[in-house]
Amino acid sequence: MWPYSYLMSGSGTGGHYVELLETKLLGLLQRMLSFVEIDEAWYRTTYRDVDEAIRAGHLASAREHYVTSGYFENRFPYAIDVNEAWYLAEYPDVAEAIRTGAVSSAAQHFESNGFKEGRLPRPGWSLLKADNIA
Repeated sequence: MWPYSYLMSGSGTGGHYVELLETKLLGLLQRMLSFVEIDEAWYRTTYRDVDEAIRAGHLASAREHYVTSGYFENRFPYAIDVNEAWYLAEYPDVAEAIRTGAVSSAAQHFESNGFKEGRLPRPGWSLLKADNIA
């Protein structure tokens, strides 16, 4: 499942455009997001604003936040393990950015830009796979 910002960017190769009301797209995406595993403790620790909203009673859970807004804000549902060697081989521009000091690591690149660009942290990775949480 690609990040929302990537879906909306018009990036990609080939294919046909499909016109769809955004509310229907959001409904479809939220239905798919309901199957994403959420590490509640990690999410609340990582995103303090969400933890505060849950404590204040504005949200029921990290899952609720992720499905309704977190995904659309390019937040992660759990800590993502980036395969450094694979990532740098797959994305030589990132290896070059590390060489020049523009980014510090493959993980840092994925977290700051790669996810939003639709890059994978390791082969075959998907938000929808249940085996992603360590």
